[in-house]
Amino acid sequence: MKALITVTHPRTNSLTHAVMNRIVEGLKQNNHEIDVLDLHRDGFNPIYTVEDEKDWIKPDKIYAPEVRKEMDRIAAADTLIYVFPLWQYSLPSMLKAYLDKVWNMGLFGKMGEKKVLWICLTGGDEDHMSKYNREEMLKHYLNVAVSGYARVKESNVELLYDTLSESKEHIESLLERAYQLGRNYE
Repeated sequence: MKALITVTHPRTNSLTHAVMNRIVEGLKQNNHEIDVLDLHRDGFNPIYTVEDEKDWIKPDKIYAPEVRKEMDRIAAADTLIYVFPLWQYSLPSMLKAYLDKVWNMGLFGKMGEKKVLWICLTGGDEDHMSKYNREEMLKHYLNVAVSGYARVKESNVELLYDTLSESKEHIESLLERAYQLGRNYE
């Protein structure tokens, strides 16, 4: 299986990148082919322009080369994995821009056989996230509003809680969980 992994964090020494690296290790152990997109390092332009917008009059619109390139990467993958921190109880702006530009109507109805795994790192613990239904809100947004609208085959959200913990054992357990997510991914 070919996996396109998209990571979103401005610092390469972040826990987000460490989690992504462990997922890659697990996927490789499981003999998956890997394509990694680092939205910050690979120069993705988050500015949404009229050229990025669906043209309802011209259904065969030709998208900007940058957007077309990312649409093609998605088309070539069997599964999509997104690794990102939770910021303001939502997606980082760079990832939101990527979804707006690349997952736009140009891919609508063309993602039916894709699986998507959203791996979200949150500083809050599980009680904090569930207290105001934030976990439920995020899962609904990613699994239903985003993935459901794009008609993907399967979408799952995995939350890694308490990422601001000073416990080395806890952080190691998160990295091990990330490895196992990759190792057991089918």
